[in-house]
Amino acid sequence: MKITGLRPILLSHDHTGPGPALEWVGGRIETWDAALVEITTDTGVTGVGEVAQGIMGALAVPGVVEALRRYAVGLDIDEPGAVGDALRDRTAFWARGGVAAGVVAAVEVACFDAVGKARGVPMRELLGDLAHERIEVYASGGLGVDEEQVVAWCADMEARGFTTVKFRAMTGPERTIGLVDRVLAALRPETRFVLDAVQGCAGAPWPLEDVLKVGRHLERYGPRWYEEPCRAEDVAGYTAARKELEVPVSGVESYSTRQEFERLMEHGGADVVQPDVGMVGGPVEFRRIAAEAFGRGLDCVPHIWSTGVNLMASVHTAFATPGMDLIELCTLPNPLREELMDEPLALGDSHVAPPAAPGLGVTLTPEIERKYAFQPGRGHVIR
Repeated sequence: MKITGLRPILLSHDHTGPGPALEWVGGRIETWDAALVEITTDTGVTGVGEVAQGIMGALAVPGVVEALRRYAVGLDIDEPGAVGDALRDRTAFWARGGVAAGVVAAVEVACFDAVGKARGVPMRELLGDLAHERIEVYASGGLGVDEEQVVAWCADMEARGFTTVKFRAMTGPERTIGLVDRVLAALRPETRFVLDAVQGCAGAPWPLEDVLKVGRHLERYGPRWYEEPCRAEDVAGYTAARKELEVPVSGVESYSTRQEFERLMEHGGADVVQPDVGMVGGPVEFRRIAAEAFGRGLDCVPHIWSTGVNLMASVHTAFATPGMDLIELCTLPNPLREELMDEPLALGDSHVAPPAAPGLGVTLTPEIERKYAFQPGRGHVIR
């Protein structure tokens, strides 16, 4: 089976219509954007993957797809796990990291999808043996411009059966500390939590003293981890936070190369690494990062904040990866998640069962493309 064509597909779901907008103190989600890549093959089977950076950088994707076309068309994909390395080797002069790594990831996932559909097996079987009978999922969202909104979301997640919730920091350390106190007073004692500092905190990163101030307050409550307290490039900040704090430190979801994660781990900057299958080059690179983390005695929890395409790619990858005990599930309203999936995730008792549909288990239709036509100039806006 060979690739005969690539097609970039940009989609948007409008969040400014009826119902509450998705806002938090660091920004606003006007549209939930997505950048997919569809491959066609010489057998007539198609496959689809997702560029995780498309949530905020969708407009950059078509040009990269066009530049990648000459390298991808004609590739033999009977061994889809070799596709990402083949593309990285041929584009190393211009496509190391960033959106280009996300496009390579999307093509690799699309190849797994096409081969899985052609053979009638789920993507996870192409990656290896089933490593888990079920995997715990945690509820990820926790947006809000005030404490009441975040507390209400956490209570709703508890009511839906999630045993771990992740909510976002406020702009400054004092407001964040107040938020943590409010949320933990409202949660049941058995419910676990994660505080996401959003690169401490998004458009105006905290100085190290504020990172440590919030982290020391978290020590009172024992979070599962303290997420991204520093800007992504600040490896020294991550290392200092991990050294000074008695809470696990995690990062960095926006890293797009295995080498960035290796540097973070070598410097002792994280207890938990959070690669994104659709951002870091695909499932093969993700599994290499996970293996490196587990070999160092660290945890690996995939970042998943996309449509149903990257969600399913991540779930399949997790089920084929030994040591993968926990995955993220964004619960914010986004029909591009559910409507692209052939069937809902099999959730129960805050755990997910392995998917069984051939390929990814997603379907992109012309109706979906028309319904969610791309709206340029909107998307996720960081203040």
